Amino acid sequence: MATKAKRQLDLLDTFVARGQSEFTFHDAYQALGTSASATANMLRRLNEKGLVDKLIRGHYAIRPLGSLGTSATTEDLGQAVGAVFDGYPHRIAYASALSELGLLNHPVRVVYVACTKQVRFTAVSCRPLRTIIEQHKTIYLEAEQLGKTWRSSLERALFESAMRIDLIGSVERLTEALAAGASEANPERIKRLSKAFAARGLAAERRLASLATSLALPLELSPQVHKRQPVVRLDPRDADVIWTDERYRVAWNRDVDELRAIVSN
Repeated sequence: MATKAKRQLDLLDTFVARGQSEFTFHDAYQALGTSASATANMLRRLNEKGLVDKLIRGHYAIRPLGSLGTSATTEDLGQAVGAVFDGYPHRIAYASALSELGLLNHPVRVVYVACTKQVRFTAVSCRPLRTIIEQHKTIYLEAEQLGKTWRSSLERALFESAMRIDLIGSVERLTEALAAGASEANPERIKRLSKAFAARGLAAERRLASLATSLALPLELSPQVHKRQPVVRLDPRDADVIWTDERYRVAWNRDVDELRAIVSN
């Protein structure tokens, strides 16, 4: 038993010495020089002991010693996503970006990743994966590189969430994130994103401007909106209209005081 344990640790030492924090089944198979079944058994035991985290089938991450018994993805989502999407233009986005940036009070379990191609896997380290197809020309706009992965910047995360409420859950969650990040967000970067996404971008900027102005949040956005311009919904999925912000032509499906309570908490 001691020999088996030593071989398991030797395998991990081999990868650490190479500077690898993650590895594939093929990497382990070559390093061990044993059969495929023996390699699979060893990796299963390493996973059960909490020494490695299985990201997707055939791809593993070495857990930091201080994180044994916890999920490697919880410790470093960027590491896990970077390993899984290696070779794919991608970006941690939407609700996952908001969560990683510390803008939400509760963690998001689903991993949201924007990618230029559809992928076959549906989970990252036992967490559900939602892949959103995006054009190559916008995938890295206002994104930050984190090792092998990319993540939406503060401005991109707020902007894309206002553009796709369905990918963050609710107007309440957008309000929570905006309240947490408004003071640090650069309005000029949001305006550049608005122009890059044309009509959909302007609609998102109008939603953010309406929320920020109505809730007295420190984000100075002032998109040009004509009086005859069509009204956009705060949440495109909800046809209910409680009141309409005439300045930015945004129809709210929530009462202002209701969202203001989220800001004050």
